[in-house]
Amino acid sequence: MIALKTLSDTMRGLIEAASQMQNDTPTETQLAAIIERGEFRPAEDEAIGFWFARFLSIRESIWVVIEDVQAQLDNPDNQLDELRYFLLGYSAACVLVRIDRLLLFRVADHSIVQRKLNEEFPEYRIPRKQFTRIFSAFVDNSNVLALYDAMKYRRKHRKELILLSTDPIVGFLARQLRELETSLDPSKRNYIKGAWRYVSHKWRRRGVVSAQNVIASILEGFGRVASEIVEKTNKRVTEEVLESIAAFLQPGDVIITRHAKALTNLFMPGFWPHAAFYVGAQDRRDPGMCVLEARKDGVLFRPLHDTLSVDAFVVLRPNLNAESIGKAIARAFMHEGKMYNFDFDFFNSDRVVCTELVYRSYDGLADLHIPLVDHAGRRVLSAEQFIDFALESQAFTPAAIFGVEGCESEVLYGETVRNALLTSYRDPSS
Repeated sequence: MIALKTLSDTMRGLIEAASQMQNDTPTETQLAAIIERGEFRPAEDEAIGFWFARFLSIRESIWVVIEDVQAQLDNPDNQLDELRYFLLGYSAACVLVRIDRLLLFRVADHSIVQRKLNEEFPEYRIPRKQFTRIFSAFVDNSNVLALYDAMKYRRKHRKELILLSTDPIVGFLARQLRELETSLDPSKRNYIKGAWRYVSHKWRRRGVVSAQNVIASILEGFGRVASEIVEKTNKRVTEEVLESIAAFLQPGDVIITRHAKALTNLFMPGFWPHAAFYVGAQDRRDPGMCVLEARKDGVLFRPLHDTLSVDAFVVLRPNLNAESIGKAIARAFMHEGKMYNFDFDFFNSDRVVCTELVYRSYDGLADLHIPLVDHAGRRVLSAEQFIDFALESQAFTPAAIFGVEGCESEVLYGETVRNALLTSYRDPSS
């Protein structure tokens, strides 16, 4: 039930984030001016890059939901919830198709925009050819077949899904299912034109499949942005490294982490993309849950081994007195349970992204003011921008680092941490 509720909350946030992203899409007038001119001006280049990074973030998060649904459907203990999990996975697929259609046929229906979105955006770690990857997956015949299977399963269980409209957890999805499905209407599918001749003779042979097979079929294809997903095993942080850093950490420390292979590295800016807040036991019922961290499933307390199931990390220690650190931790606790900010908008505090948790915990304490940075009309803060602030203001001290040059096998502590950190993502002399 916890997994179902968490996935439902995540899906609610993704639907809202996708709608907001659609509202922030470059207008037809703006795109027409770019096309007529034949080039992007610098401000337009920044705006489309920031928008594309949000698009990829939401898209990857939808895949996390679909994968989690598949994992739950594979669990024999969840057989009674098959329809509810199917509804979650199917809704995620609908939103995925909707935003892909927005990209392919609204934003990038001209070669000039397509060329721009196939460029590398190093500030967001977006590699080349991402538009082509999405388009190729969108018209792939096996992916279209997967959606047809899902639609057939949905039609077969139409009455049962309608009854879920009153369900306290997934009812909001059942109530808006028809709207979500408009992207899948075969009579309106623009993308189907290029793939239909390869599909029509095959899908008729498909029998009714179970929800597990439907979601598995969607997972086997239908549009991953990149060939690499996060590798959850064989991480560089060993038990020895974890034991060493666990004995060193103090409440209030900020942990910046990196996976060597992760989809999130494609659109989160810089070498260091993610932040977490070490709060310690704090007399809580479960002392093992010592890190407050904002991820796709929300702002939750997590065990240290979960947060540090990564390939590299750096610890930034605040140069504040115990009273100020205590206040920061108390402020952080106020955000527990909030949903993840898929839109990366720091203006509202009802949803929180990883660096925003740190920002809202420390900003304003003891004359500490963490500057936000303008990105395409939004004021945000990436993990590396926070590191830059920490180093330049001396508000935080780089106290420990692991996984970069010079400390590949053991944690580095002390005065040399600063240079190792600088070398990992920028020229130390700059």
